[in-house]
Order: sequence, then structure tokens, then C-alpha cells
Amino acid sequence: MPLGLCLTAMLNLLPVAPAPHPAHAPAPLWHAAQEQQQGQRIWDALQMQTLVPTLQQEARNGAAQLVEEGLMSAEAPSWPEIVARIHEPARLGPMFRDALGRAAGQADPLMLDRALAFYESGPGLRLAALEHSAREAMLDPEVEEAARLAFERADDADEPRARLIRRLIDEADLVSPNVATGMNTSIAFSQGFAEGGGFDMAPTPDELLAEAWGQQDEIAIEAETWMQAFLMLAYSPLSDAEIDAYIDFATAPEGLLLADLLFTGFDEVFVQTAREMGLAAAMRDEGQRL
Repeated sequence: MPLGLCLTAMLNLLPVAPAPHPAHAPAPLWHAAQEQQQGQRIWDALQMQTLVPTLQQEARNGAAQLVEEGLMSAEAPSWPEIVARIHEPARLGPMFRDALGRAAGQADPLMLDRALAFYESGPGLRLAALEHSAREAMLDPEVEEAARLAFERADDADEPRARLIRRLIDEADLVSPNVATGMNTSIAFSQGFAEGGGFDMAPTPDELLAEAWGQQDEIAIEAETWMQAFLMLAYSPLSDAEIDAYIDFATAPEGLLLADLLFTGFDEVFVQTAREMGLAAAMRDEGQRL
């Protein structure tokens, strides 16, 4: 499921590479404490404690769909439960805060202050709550389908709301980061599966990269259509003027800065969980304890 710029959907546009993320070098204690503080501040400002349970349920739902489609065995141990454990909120929360803190450590602190002020005491307070509520609501397939249809109707009629949503997606570049992360996580899953001995003949790095590139168009279409529906639902209580003002923030230097470090943090976490799911899938196939 794509994650979008509007803060619940931000992933970093990283180069797609089959190599794992390098281990992070230990930071000096004072710097590590500062990173931890910044990560917590971002976490609080964007109300991310509300988002993480939804991410877990999205992962569980996706795992259940694979079982229904026959792509994963329905035998015990339950694949949806394995995936849910990997995405346990009590585990993901610290992972996100640490990743966001590391990303914030590379940012201009004054510009980051301005960006976070938008969410701590500005319009972002309401925007964050609307986005989290919409994402939770879209766990229901009927709600998601209704949101997709609502955008399609507005877009076909060339309504101002649809034009604003397209403008936000285009000017804030919301599709390409999701495509890159989708490809990165695909590679990470295959790497984990290979590490667990899941392949009869492990693919080469070039083969993994080619497979990921082969999914690019499909990921891009799904990312764009999901984001259109999500934004249509999330921002339905807002006026067109309020959305226009948000676009101004999202495309300003401070908004872009916040997007970049959110993209970075989310990508780091989901590449890790994708690798863990690949390893778990291989171990499950071999009947090993998970």
C-alpha cells in the first residue's frame, strides 16, 4: 500500500539497489541524544502513534489476500499473523523514531523547526488527524472503492477538487518516491527469502534488480490511484482554499525538507520489514521455528 506525501504516505526516493542498507555507524552520545529528541518530536508532531496500528493492519490484510489468492500457504503458522508480528506497533514505533531521528540529524534545524511548527500549532494539526482517520477508514475495501470512484467522478467532471489533488500529487512528486520504495522493498523481500534458503537457486543481484524494474509500471499505477482516493477522502472536510494553502506548504523548502526525511525514515523501516518477511516466508516453507 502506498504511503503518499501528505504525511502518512511519505517514503524516500532512494536509488533502487540490491544491496542491503549499510549498518549505521555509532554516533557520539550527544549527537545520538539529539537525534532521539528530534525523532520523537517528528513522531509527536505528525501524530504517528495513530498511524502505526493502521500500518500493521494494512500489512495483515495484504498477507491475508496473498493466502486467499493461493500465493501463500494457508497452513500453520498463519502468514497474516507472522506479518502482523513483524509490524507490531510496539516494535515499529521505536524503529520509526530512530530512523526519523537519523534523517533529521542531517537536516537544517531552523528549516525543520518551521516545518514542524506547521504541524505542532498550525493547520497541520487538523490535516494530520484527517489523514490518519482516512487511512484507517480505507482499511475497509468498500470505503477505499468509494473513495476511488469519488475521485474518478470528480476528475471526469474536471472539478476543482480533482484538479487540486492532481496538482498536489504532481508538484509534491508523490508517485516516484512510492515507486522507488515499492521496488526497494521488493528487492529486500527477495534478499530475505534468499537468505532463508527459499530459492532452489538464489537470484543474482542483477536478476533481483531486473525483476524490480519489471514491476515499476504496475507499482506506479497503483500508487497514483490509491493516493488520489486517499486524498479525496482525507481532505473532503477541507475547502479548496485550505487545500491550496497546504500545497503551498508542501512545495515550499521546509515542506520538501520534511517530506525528504519522512521518505528516508519510512523507506529504512519498510525495507527492513520486507527483508524480515522474506526471511520468515523462507523459514516457514522449510518448517523452521519463526
